[in-house]
Amino acid sequence: MNAEEPFGEVFEDCRVIWVAEQLQDGKWTARYCWHPGTSVEAGDALHRDVLNGKSKRLLGLFESETETIAAIKEAVLLESKWVGGR
Repeated sequence: MNAEEPFGEVFEDCRVIWVAEQLQDGKWTARYCWHPGTSVEAGDALHRDVLNGKSKRLLGLFESETETIAAIKEAVLLESKWVGGR
């Protein structure tokens, strides 16, 4: 990561970071964290959240990394609507 680039990937109106992993049985799972906003400040806040252990385990197991990432994005959309921008 370039020190001048904001932390996380922009998705909708949020910054998101995730780690997807393939389990021994071939299924995929992940941990993810998001923060509302797309600014550098939102990236900094996301970075603090990650360092403070606020990431979440994605519920479910998936057949591919692509399906896992799609599920993360769906979860972020749902959470951001429920939480109202945290």
